[in-house]
Amino acid sequence: MTVAIGAAPGRPRAKASGTVRQVSAPASVLPESQRNHALDGLRGLAALSVAVGHCFMAIGGLTMWESSIRNFSGMNGTDIALRLVSLLVPAESAVMVFFVLSGYVLWTSYQRKDFRFVADLPDYVCSRTYRLFPVAIMSALPLGLLTDASARELVLNMLLVHRSLNGVLWTLQVEVAASLQLFAIWCLTRGIGWRMAVALVLSIAAVPFFRGNPYVVFVPAFILGASISLVPPAIWRRKSIIGAAIVALVITNLLFGFGGVSRCFEILGATALVGAVVAGKFGFLRARVSHFFGAISYPFYLTHPIGLFLAGPVVQSLPLASPFARVFALAVGSIAVAVPVAWLLHVFVEDPVLRARPRIRVALAPARSGGRPGFMRTAMSAILRN
Repeated sequence: MTVAIGAAPGRPRAKASGTVRQVSAPASVLPESQRNHALDGLRGLAALSVAVGHCFMAIGGLTMWESSIRNFSGMNGTDIALRLVSLLVPAESAVMVFFVLSGYVLWTSYQRKDFRFVADLPDYVCSRTYRLFPVAIMSALPLGLLTDASARELVLNMLLVHRSLNGVLWTLQVEVAASLQLFAIWCLTRGIGWRMAVALVLSIAAVPFFRGNPYVVFVPAFILGASISLVPPAIWRRKSIIGAAIVALVITNLLFGFGGVSRCFEILGATALVGAVVAGKFGFLRARVSHFFGAISYPFYLTHPIGLFLAGPVVQSLPLASPFARVFALAVGSIAVAVPVAWLLHVFVEDPVLRARPRIRVALAPARSGGRPGFMRTAMSAILRN
């Protein structure tokens, strides 16, 4: 077994020599010509939707935010109006878009790099660690200072064990677990359609037995995202499918409330929306503004609560009678704070860390005839030498 550590693009297959060696080469980055910038724009739009949705929640309250049509009879006109306008920024549906989009992007990377379980699991875990944790760690620091959190609480939030400082961290906890599950599904199915269908059916069948467990109930969203490339692009481009997807994302929870039924429609809508973007629809997502928000979407998603924390008291002190005016002021103030912080994290933390992360390659030697597999012997040799 050979363990190669470095930043070699293309992940060259190392010869089995039973050694641990350093590979020095520039970091592997997906060529610009192969990158679908519209997906970045969609990610940025989803992050903005979550941010503005949180502003509606902060001003209108959780009761207003979680209300459905059947609750309207007991609500006043202002709360009903707030709820209806908040449909323009469906934050819950935006999270489903994140999950489906993550499933698609991860799956295409598996296909492009032809990942193998034993050979590529260390590198994959390394890439996920470098992708998710550095920005999470740095974004937790200002929240810890602002809330006077204890050192223990701060560290647990940095490591995504707790989410007491930043409620949106629950989605990252799901991302960590689901990305590992999706990697295992890739290794078992190798992208073969019927095998992926079986994996999807099993993941859906498991949901009733794990109600309320986010590490199970959202796995179908990642698998559906991974399955997008199995559907002909012409289907994703159909206006009827795109229209149904948007309707499902916008009004499902208004009709059924928050719960399993709404989640199913939102996941399906998110899958169709991501599929449409993959197929070339929504060209405005390639605009510079969309691309910018896509680039900073991850740190922005994590730092927007900082903007809410700082802008909230200022908005409360303003003589604004209309709740719509307060939502607007809070959105402008919080986003104005979060965007520069997110940009700094992207430029000085996220991008440099991703470029500097090591590449780990475990190359397995073929089995030797008349004896134990060669990789076992070389593995033991490598361990003993270290």
